Amino acid sequence: MEANTNFFSAGSSEDIAGCAPFRPCKVEYTSLGQTISIENPDTTLLQAAVENRIPHMQECGGHGRCTTCRVKILEGLQNVTPRNELENRMALRRGWDPSVRLACQARVKGPVKLERQIKTFSEISRLQEEMIKSGKGEEKQLAILFCDMRNFTPFVEGNMAYDVVHILNRFFSALGEPILMNNGIIYQYVGDEIVGVFGLESSDDAHNCMAAMRAALGMKAALEVLNRDIQEEFGIRIDVGIGVHFGPVIVGKVGHPSHQQFGIIGDAANVASRVQSANKELQTTILTTDNFLCQLPRGTVKVGKVEKVQLKGKGAVTQLYEVTAFEKEDDLFLVQKTTGALFSDEGAFANEFYSRLFVEAPEARHMFKGNIGRQGYLMGHMLKGAIYALSRPKNVALGFRELGRRHTHYGVSEAHYVLVRKVLGDTLESRLGKDYTPRLRLAWERTFDLAFKFMKQGASEKGRSGHAPKSTNAL
Repeated sequence: MEANTNFFSAGSSEDIAGCAPFRPCKVEYTSLGQTISIENPDTTLLQAAVENRIPHMQECGGHGRCTTCRVKILEGLQNVTPRNELENRMALRRGWDPSVRLACQARVKGPVKLERQIKTFSEISRLQEEMIKSGKGEEKQLAILFCDMRNFTPFVEGNMAYDVVHILNRFFSALGEPILMNNGIIYQYVGDEIVGVFGLESSDDAHNCMAAMRAALGMKAALEVLNRDIQEEFGIRIDVGIGVHFGPVIVGKVGHPSHQQFGIIGDAANVASRVQSANKELQTTILTTDNFLCQLPRGTVKVGKVEKVQLKGKGAVTQLYEVTAFEKEDDLFLVQKTTGALFSDEGAFANEFYSRLFVEAPEARHMFKGNIGRQGYLMGHMLKGAIYALSRPKNVALGFRELGRRHTHYGVSEAHYVLVRKVLGDTLESRLGKDYTPRLRLAWERTFDLAFKFMKQGASEKGRSGHAPKSTNAL
């Protein structure tokens, strides 16, 4: 299997004029300090990245269905083919300037310098904000999550300033990740508070609320891990209150015309904040409202306390529900919970995977030519990206199918899927130890099976636009 981030494709088949005979074109990735050569006029920028093992986001598999493969042309824009119809539509909707291009659609006919615009998985969620138009509000039904650190003032008073900033950044990083992993947007930080919103690009209320629920419970789980570390290092423990609500808000870009920012305005946001505050009085961690819970299938979560509370600024009392866990463990939630531990060192996970793979199947070693350490890093990066992508089902099937199609060129067969499934499971068990419970094993196996199902579909499809990758490396 291939080692680059997520999935890659051939893009469109538009011819390049004025390149006969075509001379090799140099493409420089400025931040990477890496220059590659494109020798075929039909090669897209994304294909060139694949062939040269440059990690490149492209969640839909390079089919022009998403914008994650975008690049910014820093020099040599005149040497890039004009936008095709698909790319023009995307650029118009998103308000891009001419230097922003989709790597899966653009080809070059001379030297260029460029920069990948989306470099991490967490950046993908913020792309939803591009669809919000300036100067025009739109009503949307959103799931809104407020998370507040408890006893922040004594925490600040009892620690040095640099330590406070250090711990806050670790807090925001650990607890922000579940929001981003579930296709939410971190709307803002206010002091020690994180606000996440879910549903900007989807009208599926149940899906959006389920994403917010995974995020809330994921934040609780992430805090337990963080507390183990900082209690040992600093002798402190952090507690939080999380409030989740669902309702209508006005979404738009607000502020001075020269500096407008994404904003949400409405009573639903105020209610979510007040629900979060109620945790202190009720001595709970996660509280939700009727409006939120009724969007989830009955029996989705375990409910503890149920209390009627007079929220500040509300005339009538509001019934609040303490959520303690999922009633039936959710596969995606279980997989997400272990992602941080697995990929804190992506290279270590991947290197162990390859070591085990070559013991199980020494003959597979010939499929990997080149720096196995680099290959390992890219493989870990890709697997992490696939987990992120599962929260965005719109494009994930396309991406996995493209990955399967490409792997047929590396000699990957049906038997390899069985082998890889086993070796991945063994590696997970080794890395997680006693935390790799039978239920967690089942969740990961179901995740592998879903990904492999789409990959096999792609491998069985006949024909493909573009040309096969030159690289002989599998994942």
